Amino acid sequence: MPNELELITCPNPKCHRKIEEPILLNNLSRTPTEQYYACPHCFMKVKVHVKRGKLAGSFLIASGLIILAWICCFTIQEMTIGGKDIALIFFGSRTGEAVSLGIGMRIIHYFVIATALFFSGLLTFLQRRSKAIELRPSATIPEKEKDPSKCPYNFGYLKKLAQNNTSIPEECLRCFRMVECSSS
Repeated sequence: MPNELELITCPNPKCHRKIEEPILLNNLSRTPTEQYYACPHCFMKVKVHVKRGKLAGSFLIASGLIILAWICCFTIQEMTIGGKDIALIFFGSRTGEAVSLGIGMRIIHYFVIATALFFSGLLTFLQRRSKAIELRPSATIPEKEKDPSKCPYNFGYLKKLAQNNTSIPEECLRCFRMVECSSS
């Protein structure tokens, strides 16, 4: 969702209203189903830039990977040069040794922190990314409803209805050109 303070101008030349919060429109008349942000007045598609989440997710992933790389290098060094067992490296105490890891922390603590950072960043990044993916329809529109010649009304009928605050007929709700008809 865009930032609340950010105003978007509707690209429709007949509307051109300032939009504080666009609506998330699901166009079920298309196959595959189309989902996009739209002007709440004319339903025209608007471009919304979602920047939050990418930076936070990337930072968490990078932090976790840096710590995991350090743990890997440290473990390899301790196993080859120090001749220690991996269980002793991860769970053993470092008191009295030249390399101290901090306030009573062991390698396993750093490992848990690094994996938590990595997976929380991955979840944040993938969650933001999945919101941008188009939805796939569960059902297809029958071929007879795709034919615009079957329309009992003329094109642009829905725009006239919206101006008069009249309800939309059921056959218009199933029409694949509904959005175009209401904004033409």
